[in-house]
Amino acid sequence: MRIKNLNLKNIGPFKEANLEFITNEYELDSPPIICITGENGTGKSIIIDSIRSILTGRFNGGVERDIVASDSFLVDSTFHINNKNVNIKSTSKYQSGTLDTNNMELNKLFHSNLETSFIKDFVFDYWTSKLSNDKFEITNITALQTEKYLDNTLSGIHKNVDLTKAISFFDYLKDSKNEKEKALGNELYSILEEIINISISHGNLSHVSRINLRPIIKIGTKELSLDKLSSGNLYLIQRFTNLVSQIYSVCVINNIPISKYKAIKGLILIDEAENHLHPKWQKVFLSNIIKIFPKLQLIVSTHSPFIVSSVKNCKVFVCKSEMDFSVVKEETDFYSNKPIEEILLSPLFDTRNFNSEISDLLQQRKVAHESKNLDELKSIESKLLEINPEYFNYLNIEQIIKSIKK
Repeated sequence: MRIKNLNLKNIGPFKEANLEFITNEYELDSPPIICITGENGTGKSIIIDSIRSILTGRFNGGVERDIVASDSFLVDSTFHINNKNVNIKSTSKYQSGTLDTNNMELNKLFHSNLETSFIKDFVFDYWTSKLSNDKFEITNITALQTEKYLDNTLSGIHKNVDLTKAISFFDYLKDSKNEKEKALGNELYSILEEIINISISHGNLSHVSRINLRPIIKIGTKELSLDKLSSGNLYLIQRFTNLVSQIYSVCVINNIPISKYKAIKGLILIDEAENHLHPKWQKVFLSNIIKIFPKLQLIVSTHSPFIVSSVKNCKVFVCKSEMDFSVVKEETDFYSNKPIEEILLSPLFDTRNFNSEISDLLQQRKVAHESKNLDELKSIESKLLEINPEYFNYLNIEQIIKSIKK
């Protein structure tokens, strides 16, 4: 599954918004990460909720709030699913207040009790910043219900008990006396181990207790159960593990070897992940997802300059307030592949992490770059290098590359 575009009219604070996520065949296979940013109240989360709403359709269990701002509205999107383009749009509400769409077959995908013409050969998830408060304990091991893997994904609910169930089931599989099941379990368990390794500093998946069915995480010399983890660690492990469960389901349904899981495509909607993550983890958050699940398309709303600046293959959309409504514009060239200090100095973040002299020089450098005044640009960069040659060494990148080639 891919989402190619989204067009909105009278949705949330937007009178009109048009976002192109995928523009060519290459991006269809390796889609750019979409970062949607902006100040509070400008509509970042509304864009995420619009996608959720159009996929939910007239059914309940998706978006909690009413995103429609007028009786005359439009949510229109093109998805690529089962190797074909599929349009879905809504211009009216259903009786319950949900959106009535022109493509109920697509809406049925998220309800296993309803038959649909689409094949479930992809993963989909919505990552809210909210954490569940249910218990982690289970009393028995149960097999994952593969046909139901898309149920409730639009709600963003990730239950703690489901995390325990998934880890315990994969642990159970790897100890099977059936060689095929054992091999499957070992591959799934190795993915879980990689998830733990990149989600917790000095952490690894120790074992699952056979006495109380509790997964145990080892951090340094300490052994901790899942309920003892920090909110940031739990956020990462819970959501990554849910993707592994979905990958397992897709492989079972479509008879795909688990060794081919990295070729499975999908769409993940992520809303303000930074709420639980230290800046250290914000910097590697997106790259870690793509490291383990390289064919996923990520649509991310964020306040974090660390997330915006963290990946190369990224499109940046900025939501801005225009008094009584908002607009959204693509500003990839302005924010993508920039050092964090330049992003922090941008109008969006306006966070000055240097003294006034350096801040002024960086602002002058920005103006010189935009006006293509190369002499002024070179002069300003020389001053920055003189003040702090180690920090601003990246300004010498061309000279460094030339010296290496020699």
